[in-house]
Amino acid sequence: MSDKGYSYAIPDHQIEYPKIDPRSIKFDPRAQRNLNKARARTIAEKLVPSALGTPILSQRADGLYAVDGMHRVYACQLVLAGEVEVPEQVREAVQMISCEVHFGLSMANEASLFIIKNKESSKVGPNDEFRIGVLAGHPLFVDTNAVLEKHQLKVGSRTTNGVRGIKGILSIVEEHGPEVLDQSLSIAEEAWGRTPDTWHSVTIGGIANVISSHPDVVKPQELAQKLKRQGDPLSFKAKIQTIATNNNTRADGTRGRLKAAHLAVASAWNSNRRVNRIPVPNIFE
Repeated sequence: MSDKGYSYAIPDHQIEYPKIDPRSIKFDPRAQRNLNKARARTIAEKLVPSALGTPILSQRADGLYAVDGMHRVYACQLVLAGEVEVPEQVREAVQMISCEVHFGLSMANEASLFIIKNKESSKVGPNDEFRIGVLAGHPLFVDTNAVLEKHQLKVGSRTTNGVRGIKGILSIVEEHGPEVLDQSLSIAEEAWGRTPDTWHSVTIGGIANVISSHPDVVKPQELAQKLKRQGDPLSFKAKIQTIATNNNTRADGTRGRLKAAHLAVASAWNSNRRVNRIPVPNIFE
């Protein structure tokens, strides 16, 4: 279990709640998701001023920047610019909007604040969260990114150098530490080479669980050879899915797939082995 602290934190700072002309608010996609103008237009066309909530802004040296609520702010800008047809009372209601303004934050602090405000919601995609977390300098994301860069891997890319399932990769670092992720990626590459399916987070998670649970028994190079004999990485993924669903007789979730991956990797290690066998988990307990 990793004992490194992976918590979000920003310094104490001044916060005010004024009414702001939305046309004065700027956007910087480096510290949050990219602006989806089509989505903002849809919001603008059905805008209900009383449901705007309180956009969160950061006061920088060159003006106010949206930290959270960017699409709502841009929707107000579209309304005030006459880009969409709305009742006149709606246009009047968004001339000035209530905002939460933070002072004295660095861009990294803004990125952390964005993650804190959105972490428990489904609004932020995992790839965006990862990108912003790296910018924020959050140790979990920075440590994970350092390992991925070492292996010349990119998040979200569907190529031979692309990692899919970044939430699962982050969970490995959070639970076992970056060294285990590093070793797991090396084992997977030695077993299957650089293919899009080599880096699937569930497979990597199964390897990580086995090597972290049995560090004095499992030899990385030998495990890689054992996995190679199981077939290509796509076939191994299919095997994990079959185990997780009990031959399609039950639903599987992320936790079930990870247990199945642990079982599949442990079984591969135990194959044709009389000594140094490791326990195989019962995933249906």
